[in-house]
Amino acid sequence: MRELGLLAVTLTVSSALRIPLLAAPRPMLRCETPMLAAATLEESIQEATAANVVVVYSKSWCPFCAKTKALFDEMGQPYTAIELDQREDGDALQAALLEITQQRTVPNVFVGGQHLGGNDDTQQAARSGKLAAMLEAAGSGSEAMTGYVVPTAAQRKAVAEDKMISEAEATVRKIAGVGIGVVTAAMYATSGLAYTALASGLFGAIAVYRTGAQYQ
Repeated sequence: MRELGLLAVTLTVSSALRIPLLAAPRPMLRCETPMLAAATLEESIQEATAANVVVVYSKSWCPFCAKTKALFDEMGQPYTAIELDQREDGDALQAALLEITQQRTVPNVFVGGQHLGGNDDTQQAARSGKLAAMLEAAGSGSEAMTGYVVPTAAQRKAVAEDKMISEAEATVRKIAGVGIGVVTAAMYATSGLAYTALASGLFGAIAVYRTGAQYQ
């Protein structure tokens, strides 16, 4: 009986010692596969942005993506559009883009291998001349910008000083300038407005109009 008791104790201790040795490697195997997949996606992004002058990570239904692609179409600049909603790995690819760029939304634009940003960033870069400079540095500036209005030095200075106004605001200012001029002229013709008042009104109208036209 004593021998049987010793045998039972020995088997129990042996089993307790073996179980941790078999269970320990399992968490390591579960962690390796996701890390490899994420690394592969990041590498695919790096390869795509290095091989193409302009890459737009997009979704086919996204209106802001459409605006960005329309901008490059107007410029005559070829680009590679990767539609995330049409790929099986689209969600994973968008997550990898978030890790690389800290940007969750689309479009996610790269120029010359450099991250530019979303639609607002791309449109602003086009107005300020930054986009033209990036394309030129990437070896695509001279041909791509054919037919596209390159911003003037005054426009670039305005952007640098945060004085750039939107196209809508510029249009409103120009219409207001014309309206002031027409009203002033009508008052001079019909109600005997003094010549000095006419001159002041027309000068003000021109000034308002110019604030809208100066940075267009």
